[in-house]
Amino acid sequence: MDAQQALAAVRAVLVQALDDRRGLVVYTRLDALEMDQRARAVEREALEKVRRLLEGAPPDRLLEQVRVRLGRMDEALAALASRTGIDERSRALERDDIVWRAFEDIAWLLGVV
Repeated sequence: MDAQQALAAVRAVLVQALDDRRGLVVYTRLDALEMDQRARAVEREALEKVRRLLEGAPPDRLLEQVRVRLGRMDEALAALASRTGIDERSRALERDDIVWRAFEDIAWLLGVV
């Protein structure tokens, strides 16, 4: 897979995740918290797919920026995991925020939002 194919595949994953996230709105019976949790799950899954796509991708400026952003997300999640004295609900909310920001940053970087 060349760099352009890898970029196209990563963009396709992100577009699908954005569509899936928007699709959650049709579940009118979901409360806001459950909808948010499902949206974060969609984003986490998409970022893992992106990570797998990057494993075999050739060097490319945009793909490298995506790798760097995923690395920063991993560092933030590791730092959060090592912190003590945090209520589990607060930890989960912060973890979701870290994932959401990474997803949005990568989608913006690749021009899919």
